[in-house]
Amino acid sequence: AEGNHLGPLYSFKKLANRSYYIMNPDGTYQNHSGCGNTFNCNQVLARQHILDSLRYWVTEFHIDGFRFDLASILTRGDSGEPLAQAPLLQEITQDPVLSTVKFIAEPWDMGLYQVGQFHMLSDSCWSEWNGRYRDSVRRFIAGHENASGEFATRLCGSKDLYWQGTPLNSLNFVTAHDGFTLADLVSYNGKHNQDNGEGDRDGLNENLSWNCGQEGPAEDATILSRRQRQMRNFLLALMLSRGIPMLSMGDEYGHTRRGNNNPWSCDDETNWFCWDQLARPESQLMVNFVTQLIALRKTHPCLASGHFLTEGD
Repeated sequence: AEGNHLGPLYSFKKLANRSYYIMNPDGTYQNHSGCGNTFNCNQVLARQHILDSLRYWVTEFHIDGFRFDLASILTRGDSGEPLAQAPLLQEITQDPVLSTVKFIAEPWDMGLYQVGQFHMLSDSCWSEWNGRYRDSVRRFIAGHENASGEFATRLCGSKDLYWQGTPLNSLNFVTAHDGFTLADLVSYNGKHNQDNGEGDRDGLNENLSWNCGQEGPAEDATILSRRQRQMRNFLLALMLSRGIPMLSMGDEYGHTRRGNNNPWSCDDETNWFCWDQLARPESQLMVNFVTQLIALRKTHPCLASGHFLTEGD
């Protein structure tokens, strides 16, 4: 909230500016977050503040896990350099309170991409948002050439990335809170972010999506049937993959953001859970399909196994 060197003084900037933030010699802030500044997570004061906060949420509010946005920031040193041994991650791993809860990393920031590496920096107790999984599954189901080999690797737990850990280090996802929803992934070839007021310049341009024959809303029965089948393909791949599946809220009924892949500023049905959409017959079919997939995964423990496949399997 304090922003860059031109921002207001609320707390950390006034208390101990150079202790709490990663700064350049000229007094400006390193910006690995996209928010104008970056917290100096491994400096002793900042590190203690983070650990105290986490323990408080666990002991007083009984929070059973945390997901860190832009988690690679947790691995940076006083000058913004990547640390092979980040003190904060080591203390979390060794803490008697925090070591009992779940930790999930978005293993990148605006300069580091640590998919397949973050769990090794934290003694393998973290799960990672597997961005390679998302991209591989999208390519394969959209019909890209030469995509089947990597798709098979992702389906089997991404051993190429997590060979020093287990499939449970891989948090598998096709969609998330940012980016296309599942319904939009099969309905739009490009982003449509005009509602954000930034001239459609924000959000990713490369979404690995396919509109199934028509951009946006359609009435053609063939296109609609194809989209429903593609959504089921994505959901089936997610629930059959080794690792931890993550399903975005609303995807179970086919929520649409009308092609907006960066809707953080929209306080309307773009981001709301739309109960009227959920009531549609085609949405109920999708909900039933997801329900049965979850039941299938729970019924067959081999689908959620914590070890990589061998020839014996």
